[in-house]
Amino acid sequence: MPAARLTFRRRHRLSLAGDFQAVYAGRISESRGPLRLHARRTDLAHPRLGMSVGRRVGHAVVRNRGKRLLREAFRLEQAHLPAGLDLVISVHPHAPLPLEDYRAILRAAAPLLAQRCDKKARREAPPEAKP
Repeated sequence: MPAARLTFRRRHRLSLAGDFQAVYAGRISESRGPLRLHARRTDLAHPRLGMSVGRRVGHAVVRNRGKRLLREAFRLEQAHLPAGLDLVISVHPHAPLPLEDYRAILRAAAPLLAQRCDKKARREAPPEAKP
């Protein structure tokens, strides 16, 4: 059986402001080291990634290097992330971490965020009518 291709295509990206606002409006987040991960459930068959990296993180070279590392971590871990999860990663100023650290953060935080999203959906679901 051939190995799954690990790609980061346009369909794996959050790029519209409305998508980012919907994730933030869900108010489900987890802080891990210099990253704050926000999540929202969708009905898609794959996870999607968005990033928010402000100028306080560093100059353009530093910000872009951090974004490249986060995209690569997501690309390598996407098969292990819960399907139908939109993630927005807010990056706070920090010394650059190795790729493995970013992968470990994603591996640890994504299932927890998915559980919180599911729990919130169950809480907010209307009660079922009993016949």
